[in-house]
Amino acid sequence: MTIYSRREFGTAALSALALPMLTVSPLRAIELAVRGVKLGITTASLNPLPQVTAKDPLDILIEGLVQLAVGNVELSGGFFGPPVRGAAVGGQVPKEPNPEYTKTREELRQWRLSQASFDRFRDVRKKFDDAKINLYSMSNTMADDVTDAELDAMFRQMQALKVSVFQTNQTRVSMGPRLVPFVDKYKIRPAFHTHAEVEDPNEIASVESMQKLLNMSREFRICLDIGHFTAGNNDAVAYLREHHDRITHIHVKDRKRNKGPNVEWGTGDTPIKECLTMIRDNKWPIYAFIEREFMGTRGPVEETRRDLDYMKEALTA
Repeated sequence: MTIYSRREFGTAALSALALPMLTVSPLRAIELAVRGVKLGITTASLNPLPQVTAKDPLDILIEGLVQLAVGNVELSGGFFGPPVRGAAVGGQVPKEPNPEYTKTREELRQWRLSQASFDRFRDVRKKFDDAKINLYSMSNTMADDVTDAELDAMFRQMQALKVSVFQTNQTRVSMGPRLVPFVDKYKIRPAFHTHAEVEDPNEIASVESMQKLLNMSREFRICLDIGHFTAGNNDAVAYLREHHDRITHIHVKDRKRNKGPNVEWGTGDTPIKECLTMIRDNKWPIYAFIEREFMGTRGPVEETRRDLDYMKEALTA
């Protein structure tokens, strides 16, 4: 398959086989849709990014997106503010307190409350607009120790980023009631990201935990991670069929059941093809984003390219 740069795309004639549908709009030059299904990636799929002295990692990321001709993205939170160390997965509060977490978590909180944070979000948005890439959503963990002032700042930052949906990453069920007034105020919807820890009612993993959240607000949505959902022995096809009107996008990966590992696509238990073709056949406005967690041996760009090809082939078969 030939991959075109944005400059080349403007004049190149792409065959239906190479890229079944590559739509163009005044705002987005490389928005990829195959048989009506909008495909994209979570930006963490390209980790680890190359380290280039004096170059913004975001610029390196955008170069990789253009190389892959990916025009729909969900941006990870790692491009904003000082890093938090000593945290649990996704920046959540660790089970055991530690000085490193306390110190760096407060540094992030103060950065979020500063004017500099809003300047960064506006700058990031401009970079994506200039590249004509659709910045659909961002990944944003609302940690258990977040303050109300910090929550308000986080929503105003997403407002500056001009996203109407954010994926909640490691946010827990108990955060739901606190989010309701901010969602109503800023009209930015959370898409609660599913995991595999079905035994923990505070984790967004079981069907019951997801329904509890959806009952809290008509504006709440689900980001159905079909890999994690399958690993928790849930039925992704059934959930997609029954709740498609409350699902903004799916995260695509392949995992084994019984909390099995991430594996190369097509070798696990996740019904990737079934979910993609159901979205296609029903013309549901649900994005499908690669969230690459199987590392492989080919490097981030090539592994992600293989996953994109897998989705395209599934949709055109």
